[in-house]
Amino acid sequence: MIQVIIKENNQQILEIQVSGHADSAEYGKDLVCAGVSTTCVGIANALVNNHFLDQGRGTIDVQEGFVKIKVNQFDEVIQVVLETFVTILETIEESYSKYMKITKMEV
Repeated sequence: MIQVIIKENNQQILEIQVSGHADSAEYGKDLVCAGVSTTCVGIANALVNNHFLDQGRGTIDVQEGFVKIKVNQFDEVIQVVLETFVTILETIEESYSKYMKITKMEV
């Protein structure tokens, strides 16, 4: 199962962690994993293109079966990108809740 943990404070996203595998089909044919993976890489690229890693504004850790995005400094554009990320993940979860769970935490 894919686990998504979203940490927020005062309606601002501070951290998003995505881990695990959907196991909805055999390796290479798992559309849930493919969709989530593509979304994660696309959002990571969008953050980099918006200078997220510059001057310590945040960090991105991408590994096999794991992505963690952590915000160190508030930025309105970055928040919109992260909100888009959450919306896409929630849309996937609506259709594939058997393979994916999103947990939101107020910190």
